[in-house]
Amino acid sequence: MIHFIKYNIIGVLNTLITLATVWVLHQILDWNLELSNFLGFVAGGVNSYLMNRIWNFKSKNKKRTEVLRFLVVFLCSYALNLLVLEICAYILVSAPWAATFSTWISKFMKPTYFANIIANIAYVIASFLLYKKWVFKR
Repeated sequence: MIHFIKYNIIGVLNTLITLATVWVLHQILDWNLELSNFLGFVAGGVNSYLMNRIWNFKSKNKKRTEVLRFLVVFLCSYALNLLVLEICAYILVSAPWAATFSTWISKFMKPTYFANIIANIAYVIASFLLYKKWVFKR
């Protein structure tokens, strides 16, 4: 149970790092959505690996194998994130049936940033399951 609690604390921190990076790069500096999203996930991913290895799981696994597995999970989860991001961004920007919601959410943030939040949820679920079952298994 303690690993689950620690994982969630790390996950919240990773999510905040990711979202803050994307917020600054996309929302404030108006960088490309996909580049901002990728850089946000790299920042969160580095934090995730280090904190999970050192603090949460106190892993003694071979670093090389573990890093390779971590990268595979990170890239697969990120691919899922990017797919969800593109679909949500397309819907929020282009779908006539989403226009009312897009107008409303625009009062608070770019609709594409909201798409990033939804995509991040997909990433968190996929990565948690794969890290727990494959990367940091004992």
